[in-house]
Parts: sequence; structure tokens; C-alpha cells
Amino acid sequence: MPMFDGLKKKFSSFIDSLSRKEQQNAPKEEVVQPSAVAEGKPHGGDKISGFLEPDTTAQHKQASSDKHEADTRRRVSEAAQEHRQPEHRHEKAETEAQRHESAHMMQEPHAHKPNEEPKAPDPAVPSPAADKLRGMRPSEQGRTQPQYEAKPRKEPGVSAATRIKGLIFGRVRISEKDADPFIEELKIGMLQSDVNYDVAERLSESIRSSLVGKEVNSREIGMEIRSTMRSSIMGILTKRSAVDIVGMIRQSGQNGELPFRILFLGPNGAGKTTTMAKIARMLLDSNITCVMSASDTFRAAAIEQTVHHAGKLGINVVKGTYGADPASVAFDAISHAKAHGIMAVLIDSAGRQETNRSLVEELKKIVRVSKPNMKIFIGESISGNALLDQVKAINEAVGLDGIILTKLDVDAKGGNTLSILSDTTVPILFFGTGEKYTDLMPYDPQFVVDSMLPNN
Repeated sequence: MPMFDGLKKKFSSFIDSLSRKEQQNAPKEEVVQPSAVAEGKPHGGDKISGFLEPDTTAQHKQASSDKHEADTRRRVSEAAQEHRQPEHRHEKAETEAQRHESAHMMQEPHAHKPNEEPKAPDPAVPSPAADKLRGMRPSEQGRTQPQYEAKPRKEPGVSAATRIKGLIFGRVRISEKDADPFIEELKIGMLQSDVNYDVAERLSESIRSSLVGKEVNSREIGMEIRSTMRSSIMGILTKRSAVDIVGMIRQSGQNGELPFRILFLGPNGAGKTTTMAKIARMLLDSNITCVMSASDTFRAAAIEQTVHHAGKLGINVVKGTYGADPASVAFDAISHAKAHGIMAVLIDSAGRQETNRSLVEELKKIVRVSKPNMKIFIGESISGNALLDQVKAINEAVGLDGIILTKLDVDAKGGNTLSILSDTTVPILFFGTGEKYTDLMPYDPQFVVDSMLPNN
């Protein structure tokens, strides 16, 4: 199973869910009809070419405007044709109107007296002068000419170029209301992946504060969220500087302080002896001589296991008997290294829980006698939140210089790495990824964050 696969699934789910939510808030591209250009509305068209080639857009607008004007004239002409009456009907109407007017004047011969002001003409009966002023023919008297007014142009609030930029390079602001439900799900997902509660709380809040209110590209929301999460996680993974064991041993040699002593400690079954053999192989590959101290005098077959690894690697091992004082065995190994000019002493120890006070006191005695240059805690990456408690307790008791997490190749979650680096001052040195001596991977924050976050 891939390393950190549990956290990767939780982070991927968070990125996908929040991305889909924010996509709903992204500006939608509008399909604008050609007639909208004549009305002054922003023209969509080919957004890229319209934005990059303003001259072509202007020509297109002018052509559309001319076409609209021609269509308007044609419609006016057709409407006038529909309202126009045949000529002989207009002439008949005119004759009847004159006959009616003559009969009226005969019945009222004194209608207009000298002292009376003439009555205003009836507006319902148009006069020839009014017809002439309106440009109407006599045959069109009594008819109301239909009026056609051009619609006023609607001025856009922003320029077409600005609208096009908004559609092409749209930005979305991530709101608190949108992000909070997904942040809560992310925190639960981290807890399910062995991240300590306090660490999950702090990391969730860090991601939340970085995301809420941030404007992101509407077409790259997932990438923007992933980048923000990467920055927050990298802030945890890079809190401690890298430790170069080979460089430290060589520096001690230059200072005349050999042999360099490394004590391996941790709980039962974490892989201390196997990891010690891996470190021995790494030192031998760097031309650094070393000797093993079989100081686990408690566990059955522990001495035989150390002898077996030393034989395969071709190095010496200093051992005692079961039940012997482990501190004395370590002292003898250091004396052997000084006598034979060996550069490094690798000291094994019995597994012990941090809750067993007597075993912790025994560990303190080993530290006082051997005076190790480095104290390395070996812990299982699959042990859940218990690992963080172990590291804190042992670090408080004797002080730790580094951590090696084993069995990462079978770790389906990966939350321990975040918890340890966030809640302690102890750096992670290596990851154990298998049973071979070469299955020891140096700690690399970039690799960790790439393994935790989805690639796309």
C-alpha cells in the first residue's frame, strides 16, 4: 500500500469537495446574441480573440450596427405599406366629407358672427396645412401615421474588454460559510489518519485562515487549494533542520573525539536491532568503521539477532550474557572501539514502555555510562497516537536527538509524521521501508508532502 495513503485520501477528498463548492460560485460564461452588440451590450464572441484583437471587434460591431439600421428601415416601410389605403377609397371619403360640410353651413348660415372669435379647428379633422407640415399626402388625411422610435442604446457598466477579462480570468473568493463544513470534515479525516487531535486542530485552523477570503482562479480552484494546503503542511515538515549522521561522525574524527556513540532506544517490536543494522550498512558505505554493542540483555534471542546482523555485515559485535548490566556491555564496546581505532559504536537496548519507571531509570543509567553523541528513538509508524506519547515521555527522560519511523511501507495512514514534527522538537531522520539493509530512506519533506497531497 502506498505510503501516507490514508492522509492522501483525506486531503484529496477535502480539495475535491471544496473545489466543487467554489466552482458553483465561479462566473458563468454568457452566450450573447449578435443583436446584443447593436444595443450596446458587452459582446462575448470569441473571448480570446476579442480581447487580444480590439480592431476586429470594432469592425464587427460597426457591421452589426449597419445591418440593424437597414432592418429597421425595412420594417418601417413594410408597416407603412400595410396601413396605406387604395386611392379611390380616399377620394370617396374626401367627397363625402365636403358634402357634409356644405349641408352644415346651409343649416347654420350665421354660425360665424363678426364679433365672435372663430372656433379652434377640430383636432380630429386634420387640415391640409397640418398634413403638409407632417409631410402627409391628401389621400392620407384622417390617418395616424405609425411612429417608430429607435430603442436607446444600453450603456454597459464596464467595458467589453473588462467583461471579457472577467469571464476568461474569473476569480472566486472562498467564503467562510463555504469552507467551514469542509474544514471540519478535513479535521475528522486527519484524526482517522492518526494525526493527534491538537495537531489536527491547529493544522485545520491554519488551512482555514489561509483559504477563507482568498481569491482564487475560477478555473484552477483545486490547484489553488492544494497549493495553500501544501504551504501549511510544509510549515510543519520543515520546522527542524536536517541531521547528517555521516557528517557529524567525520567532524568528530577531525576534532579527535572518536568513537562516535549512537544509542538506539524505543518500545518492544519497533525494529531497533534491524534499524541499527541498516545504519551500520549506511556507515560502511560511507567508509566509516563501526562496532555493535548487544546491550539488549533482556529479550530472548536479542543477542543472537545482533550477532547475526553483524556477521552479515562483516563487523564485530561486543556482547555479554542475558541478565547482565546493559550499561556495562555498552562500556566494553566503547573501550573496544577505542583500542581498535573504530569510528562509531552502535548500542542496542531492550525495548521498554515509557510508563515503566524502573526500565526508564535503567535507560538513564545507560546514557550516563556510555555518554552517547546521539540518542535515536525507533518507533513504528503504524502505532497511532501512542507513538507521540512515547516520544514525549522518552524525550523528557533522557533527551532525544532524532527519530526513525519504521514500517512505513505498511503504513496506510501516515498521520504520525505530522503529529511528531508538530508537537515535539525532535527531528525525523529516516523512514524504514522494508527488511533489506538498504530500505532506509532519508527524511525528505518534499517527498512527504508530495505523498500526502494529490498530484492533480
